[in-house]
Amino acid sequence: MKACVFGAPDFPFGKKALVEPRLKKIEELYRAKKVTQVQMEFVTEKDLKTADAIVCPEGKRLDLLILDMEILEGKLERQPPDQEKALLERAQKYLEKETPLSLGDFSAEEKKWLANNNFVSVKPVIFVPEARMADVASVARQAYDEAGMICFLTGGDKEARAWEIRKGATAVEAAEAIHSDIARGFIRAEVMDYDALVKTGNVHQAKSSGLLRQEEKDYVVKDGDVIEFKFSV
Repeated sequence: MKACVFGAPDFPFGKKALVEPRLKKIEELYRAKKVTQVQMEFVTEKDLKTADAIVCPEGKRLDLLILDMEILEGKLERQPPDQEKALLERAQKYLEKETPLSLGDFSAEEKKWLANNNFVSVKPVIFVPEARMADVASVARQAYDEAGMICFLTGGDKEARAWEIRKGATAVEAAEAIHSDIARGFIRAEVMDYDALVKTGNVHQAKSSGLLRQEEKDYVVKDGDVIEFKFSV
């Protein structure tokens, strides 16, 4: 995930590991030689358009929303068609209340139009108190969660790993997060509930006792699912 930090030029930009505490237990259960965390990349304002979400100090809220207000006012001045004008006027009401467009009651199609017309606050916006901006790990976790991201886990003797996906992602989309070949040749996802696996305390016992579920492409992955994908090349 890529998050743009707006209005905080001294923030320590770059890639940061998003520590997933459940991986420690997966490492133990699978006797993995390596642990790989989800990586979050914090980028500067010049990469705002390519970011998945925006992190903004609370004191810079108005500065961020003014960017959208300026775009909006410019479009209204050009006397747009009625349907477009109505959408802009709805967006204006949120911005005047200092509310980002991501929290507005817009359809998926309307949000896509706003994004394609350079409205930045239609992305998930995470406002952080000034005093907390120095706590990078906390900011990263808040941004990840509020942007609607979750993770699923994989385990093996070589590696225990957390994988980044959006909440609501299907099994085949989770497979795509690992490699396009796995998604293309998807046969099934073998899924175990993390808590049930930990309670059993043994991977082989968990599988033999019926905790391993066979799921199809359209299975909606839950945060913390432990998954092994079966696929054909």
